[in-house]
Amino acid sequence: MQSPPASPASATLLEDAAPIVEQLPAGIFRKDTEGRFTFVNARFCQLKGMPAERILGRTPAEIASEEAASCQLIESPVLGPDGTVIGSQGLLLEVPERNQEDAMLANERELLRALLDNSPDHIYFKDAQSRFIKTSTAQALEFGMSTPEGLVGKSDFDVFSEAHARPAFEDEQEIIRTGLPMIGKVERETWIDGRPDTWALTTKMPLRNRAGQIVGTFGITKNISDLKEAERQIAEVHKQLVEASHLAGMARIATNVLHNVGNVLNSVNVSAALILSRVRASKVAGLARAVQLMEEHADDLGAFLASDPKGKVLPGYLRQLASALVAEQEAAIRELAALGKNVEHIKEIIAAQQAYAGASRLLEKVQIRELVDDALRINAVALARRRMVVEKEIAPVPELLLDQGRLLQILVNLISNAEQAMDGVTDREPRLILRVELTPGQRLRICVEDNGVGIATQVLPQVFVHGFTTKKTGHGFGLHSAVIAAHEMGGTLTAHSDGPGTGAAFTLELPVETEGSPHPAAPLNTVG
Repeated sequence: MQSPPASPASATLLEDAAPIVEQLPAGIFRKDTEGRFTFVNARFCQLKGMPAERILGRTPAEIASEEAASCQLIESPVLGPDGTVIGSQGLLLEVPERNQEDAMLANERELLRALLDNSPDHIYFKDAQSRFIKTSTAQALEFGMSTPEGLVGKSDFDVFSEAHARPAFEDEQEIIRTGLPMIGKVERETWIDGRPDTWALTTKMPLRNRAGQIVGTFGITKNISDLKEAERQIAEVHKQLVEASHLAGMARIATNVLHNVGNVLNSVNVSAALILSRVRASKVAGLARAVQLMEEHADDLGAFLASDPKGKVLPGYLRQLASALVAEQEAAIRELAALGKNVEHIKEIIAAQQAYAGASRLLEKVQIRELVDDALRINAVALARRRMVVEKEIAPVPELLLDQGRLLQILVNLISNAEQAMDGVTDREPRLILRVELTPGQRLRICVEDNGVGIATQVLPQVFVHGFTTKKTGHGFGLHSAVIAAHEMGGTLTAHSDGPGTGAAFTLELPVETEGSPHPAAPLNTVG
């Protein structure tokens, strides 16, 4: 750097101070009475973005640059021995880094607030006495508060009955005492304002400060009331079915009906399990990790977000997390809607079975292709889980007058039986073939063929006997129920297999009827 001539004493002082001045993180300068720079250190040049020779002897206006726009200039006069002003000196300080840190910190707070404002689930933080210190907007609204701030300082005892608030409080105190989280607990929430009870799936974790001390808890709660209501409806359907069967004195029919409904209930149970699985695999755990990371850097959050590799990606991660939580809610709503449709379908099956119990026949105009699709849809979950390839070979068949309920019952049982026949088969792709045609004798023929375990010759005559089964978890009701239904419609149901490992084929034949035609009886034919 260059400077004006100085006295021997001041020159010595400058020489002694030069190493310090050059190493200071601030820009240092001196100007003469005309405002021209007479001395600048290395940091000053760096902030200005130009060498000293371009600065010395020039005024600030002559060296103005965009780089200096974010710098702060501090200047004071330099007085001579007689007290007159002989120039000025000062500092040039860079301020954008701190401003950027403050901006990133503010942005981070906005992202956290956006998450709390838009999360479909309840997110909350509590102190060591289980009082709320921060909550999501969704929770505040459900708790009757217009803003999240309205819950600050309150506890579960202010909104829930003692029956729910007390166990929740004890859970949180246990977490504070042990440091162990509580994952995926199903809770029944009872409200002090008299509203209907709700059900929640709750995860709670210890809240730690920067020193690692537990200072409270935080948690995420998902409302699963719709799922619990679906379970209740299923239980009610079972109860109604059993009661109706007992009142009618038809224990055998009840057993068969339960089996048929069970085919649909399998899909319901799988859907319910899928919902719970998705809830338990929720992305909310990522929020816990993000909060923990911010707590660990509470004292230097701005610098952490600005310079640490993990901190730099945190805002983007929180943005993705908010989107993921919204997507989880939408997926859960779709699954619950499908679950409700399955429950309604079960009710329809029961209503139809009750009608069949009081009537010998119920004929309707039937589109066979649509009925086959309905039977496949009822078994869709099991077939998809098995990754079973379904082939349909359906010849053109006109609209027929048939007992639609009984025919659907048979097809559902035969498709379910074909799917289960793949248990233990690992050397081939699971395959199901459905063939539909009209025979030359004007009989409807439907064949359901699989490439599963097959049936031994000596066992073949027993496959339709009530209670007989070759499956470890089977009951022997499905095929028996199907062959009875076929006989009641004046048709036959036969089974064929070339032996173990060769698959099996079940063939249903029914007389084709038109309105007003007689309903011929047919002998029971169980084996082909």
